[in-house]
Amino acid sequence: MKYPLFFILFLLLAPLQLLAKPGEVKGRVLDDAGSPIVVNIALFKAGGNTLVKADLTDEKGAFELTNIPDGNYVLKINATGFEVYTSDSFSFSGAVYVLPEIKLKRKNNNLKDVAVRAQKPLIEVKADKIVVNVENSIVNAGSSVLDVISRSPGVRVDQNDNISIKGRQGVNVMIDGKRQVIAGSDLANMLKSMPSSAVEQIEIISNPSAKYDAEGSSGIINIKTKRDKRMGLNGSATSSYAQGVYPKAGAGINLNFRDKKWSFTANYNYNYRTGFNHLILFRSFYGNGAFQNAYDQDNNTTFDVYTHTAGLSADYSISKKTTVGVMFNGSPGYFNINRKSYSQVLDSIRAIQSYFITDSKANNNFGNYSGNANLRHTFDSMGRMLTVDADYGHYNTQRSEEFVTHYIDKNGADYLPQYLLSSGLDKNTTIYAIKADYAHPMKRELKLEAGIKASYVIQDVDARFFDHSNGIYLFDSNKSNHFIYNENINAGYLNANKDWEKWSTQLGLRVEQTIAHGDQKVYAQVFDRNYTQFFPSVAIQRHLDKNNDLGISVSRRINRPNYEQLNPFKNFLDPSTYATGFPYILPELVYNIELSHTYKQRLVTTLFYSYLTDPITNVIQPSDDTTQKRVTVQTDRNLTSQVFYDLSGSYQFQFFKWWSNFTSFNFYYSEFKGNIANTNLNSSRVTADLNTTNSFMLPKDWSAELSFFYQTKQLHGYMLIEPQWSLSAGIQKNLFDKRATIKLNATDIFWRSYPRATSTYYNYNEKFIAQRETRQVSLSFTYRFGKRTVAPIRKRSGGAEDEKKRAGGSS
Repeated sequence: MKYPLFFILFLLLAPLQLLAKPGEVKGRVLDDAGSPIVVNIALFKAGGNTLVKADLTDEKGAFELTNIPDGNYVLKINATGFEVYTSDSFSFSGAVYVLPEIKLKRKNNNLKDVAVRAQKPLIEVKADKIVVNVENSIVNAGSSVLDVISRSPGVRVDQNDNISIKGRQGVNVMIDGKRQVIAGSDLANMLKSMPSSAVEQIEIISNPSAKYDAEGSSGIINIKTKRDKRMGLNGSATSSYAQGVYPKAGAGINLNFRDKKWSFTANYNYNYRTGFNHLILFRSFYGNGAFQNAYDQDNNTTFDVYTHTAGLSADYSISKKTTVGVMFNGSPGYFNINRKSYSQVLDSIRAIQSYFITDSKANNNFGNYSGNANLRHTFDSMGRMLTVDADYGHYNTQRSEEFVTHYIDKNGADYLPQYLLSSGLDKNTTIYAIKADYAHPMKRELKLEAGIKASYVIQDVDARFFDHSNGIYLFDSNKSNHFIYNENINAGYLNANKDWEKWSTQLGLRVEQTIAHGDQKVYAQVFDRNYTQFFPSVAIQRHLDKNNDLGISVSRRINRPNYEQLNPFKNFLDPSTYATGFPYILPELVYNIELSHTYKQRLVTTLFYSYLTDPITNVIQPSDDTTQKRVTVQTDRNLTSQVFYDLSGSYQFQFFKWWSNFTSFNFYYSEFKGNIANTNLNSSRVTADLNTTNSFMLPKDWSAELSFFYQTKQLHGYMLIEPQWSLSAGIQKNLFDKRATIKLNATDIFWRSYPRATSTYYNYNEKFIAQRETRQVSLSFTYRFGKRTVAPIRKRSGGAEDEKKRAGGSS
């Protein structure tokens, strides 16, 4: 590997050690009897609602808020069973400020009654992201994580399981702050096999800062798994059953143990899902504008997924300043597919000419394993912090598949011998990554951050096809391929954050170097890439008054093709259709500008603009191979440009004490330009979508949820997608003094959220309907055990998110 940028950027960290340091605020909190108490504390800027730092007191009631710049502040404490405490405003300038001892006043309310309504909202709107609290959702119980993502505000999943935010693809998916090394269908299969019961939150970040990888032109989706922060031994057990056309079931257990030095987390989930995909296609072929013939096709696919997912993590506090940790995750399983494709061949007058029927069976065995070692060190009480992460991951898929095709004339007789095709796939992806992040607070509310990262990915995909129509297995070199791809990305960033009384700013610059080499063994073709890109980001926020904030952010980002998009391996549906990658596809680059207004931290309205060069789009086009007549190919290509305008809003309402509502909308305009398959594209369209969720707090620990989604017609490249909508509902009951929860829900009740679309090219037109099992009824039960009255562990203050490098493949 080559690391010219890695060592240069490492040198940039050293000068930050010499810069000025901010100080800390200390104090002690007691209850009304004078005993120490463990509570949440929060430090705010005086005269506003800007949160500076939050933490928990220790078992002695003491707290230390480090990394505090000079300024005027107030301290607030909101503890269950006590009156809200707000300190007098104080001015801070120096190394240490000690607050007078704080004694809380107890409320007269019954503590149990107060706790009944203590529940996070389903969806939270924050300055830089939208947070979906999955564990509080009734509708999402018993679903897969991919289902939850598809129901999140502004997020859609298309017929090929591609994820988009506000109508734009190029989403970076992370789990617990780590980028996933798989993409495309592999990523979709993993998210399908991951139960929602294992997830605490999903964060949707549409315009990330330079601190994050530049990958992801439309933003980041970060999936945060459950991690209990209470001391002692505690955990939860969950089981669920869902019924659509086919059954789905899952069960899991989560264990946590914490003391002053050690923290352990262990979890295991078993997931079984059977589903289907019913794809109806009508493909028309033309010659010089005149209709020639067509395929009228009906494809039915059923699949079974069996997955075991386990995780283990441990953290050890060597000292008050240093913590080390390790983490391991494993997810073995298998994925079986049965597909039947029935095709009518129509002649120039649309009369049936012949048929061909393809039956295929595929058995997939996969194993996804990853490990992490990390260190966090705080240099002093002022908040200077260094975090280091080393990651390793290995992802393997093995697949065997059999195809049998019968050719039948219009009278029902075989007119060609049956076509027998066998295939075997062995795919291995290995990743190595190391990164370091350093945070350095300074005086006058200035904070500097810097980081470096290097990653190396190796993917080896060996696909072998054999034609045995004549009883002898003959190697088919036209379909087989052995593709080896190596990619090294070196990156570094600098970030500066500065706060004033009414203003706050963030300036960042990230640089990434990409070195890639691809080798197609069967075709003896190689390609190399070596390029360096700079990604600046700027964010400015203006605090107008206690209710209103304005913000503007500008950034440049990149969306590299994943390895599934690069790999020329052919994935066959039937003799007339296959999917393949394109090794020469270019990364897309995007400039984003976002203007936002926030009212009372509950109503957020944004105006968004982006310009993309070489946007990557999925196309379904006639094959470029002149020997393959009437064969269509699903692949990815670069358009010339895309312009995107979006007006969106995310609003939280409290109609009554028992009825809350979250509503979001997007009203966006997309314009595409390019030329693919001899078809000039210069098209645009306005699209609107609405997502609203109602939560109802009912008597006797009952609650309910009702959600609705609607999207108008949407343009994506050459594809025009028809309107989609869905209605979902659920009800929940807490049992056994809230140690147990049972949830019953029905999703997509009227079954209208599946995609329908038309793609139009020169001399080719395709219409399709892709019906999936989005309508289902789920029942889930969760039981929580362990002491609920023990003190929460102190949260670490600061530190960067752990990240992982990008990779991908197909299965």
